[in-house]
Amino acid sequence: MKLGICSMWGTSLDLFRSEVRLAAELDYDLVTVGDSPAGWHEMVTSMTLAALEAPKARIGSLVTSPFMRHPLVAASAFATIDKLTGGRAVMGFATGGSTVLAVGRAPATQKEVRAELVALRQLFAGEEIEWEGRPVKSLRFARKVPIYYSAFGPKALALAGELADGAILFAGDQSLDALEQRIAELRVAAARAGRDADALDIWVTSYISVREHRQQAIDDLKAFIAVNAMAFRTPETLAMLPDNVRPLVQAFQARYDPSEHVVVGGRNVRLMDEMGLTEFLQDFDTIAGPEDHVAGVMARMEAMGVSTLIAALPGHADPLTTIRGLAAARKRM
Repeated sequence: MKLGICSMWGTSLDLFRSEVRLAAELDYDLVTVGDSPAGWHEMVTSMTLAALEAPKARIGSLVTSPFMRHPLVAASAFATIDKLTGGRAVMGFATGGSTVLAVGRAPATQKEVRAELVALRQLFAGEEIEWEGRPVKSLRFARKVPIYYSAFGPKALALAGELADGAILFAGDQSLDALEQRIAELRVAAARAGRDADALDIWVTSYISVREHRQQAIDDLKAFIAVNAMAFRTPETLAMLPDNVRPLVQAFQARYDPSEHVVVGGRNVRLMDEMGLTEFLQDFDTIAGPEDHVAGVMARMEAMGVSTLIAALPGHADPLTTIRGLAAARKRM
C-alpha cells in the first residue's frame, strides 16, 4: 500500500518542512496540503515548498473547493506545480469545509461541483471555456493534471465515479464495512458511465495516530475529532444522529471557529470537551492504536482496492511519531 500525508504550514515552517522531509525519507508516495486560508498559510505556496522537500512524491491538495479561486486561476496554479514537479501534481477537490465556512458560504452543491470539475478538466486540456456567462481564455501552459474528488454521500460518490480520475474517501478503523460499501458504489457509478471501474484510483484519508495505547492516540487526535462534527451539516446527515446528540452537534457547528481549524488544543477542541461530544465523535474516521492494529486496518483497506492511505497531520499533537509509525506498520503487512 502507498502512504501519504496531509500537512499544512501553520505557526512553524520548520515543523511543516520536517513532516514533509521525513515522509519523503520514508518513501511516502504522496504529500498533500489542505486549503484553509483563515487559519493556515496559503495552500499553493505550501505545495511549492512541499514539492522542493519531497522531490519524488506526488504533490496535491487535500482539498480545495469552489468559490475560493476562479477556475482559470486554480488551473494555472496546479499546472504550474505540475511543471515544477515534472508531472507529479494532483488536484484534490471537494464541496468545501473550513474554506467555505471562512467566507460565509454553504458547501457547494453537486451541480456546482460538476460544473467546476468539467471546467477545470477543459482548462487542463488547453481549451477555452465559458464561466458564469463569460468567455475564459485557455491556459498557455496547460497540463493534464488529474482531479480526485472527495466524496461522502451517494450523489458525490456517483459524480466521482463518473468524472474524477480518483476518489478520496474518509474512513477509520470503526467504519471499514461502510468503506467497502462506498467503494462498491463508486465502481458501480464508474461502470454506469462506461468507464473501467477498476481503473478508478481510491485514496483513503484517516485521522491516524500510531501509539502503544488507543487512548494515547485519541488524545493526539482531538483537534481532528472536533472536525467530525462538521460532517453532519445536511438535513440527511443530521437525521442520522441520536436525538440526544443532534442539538449538541448543531450548537457546536454554530460556534465552530474556522480560524482555528484543526489547531491542537485550540478553542474548537476545548468547546468539544466542554459540550461532552468527544466520546461520541472519536470513532469517526480515526485509526488509533499500536503498529499491529494499524497494519491490520491497512491490509483490509488494500484488499478492498484502496491504493493510498493518507495520514492527516495538521491537527495531530505528535505528527512525526505517526509518520514513522505508519511506515513501520506498512512493513508489518
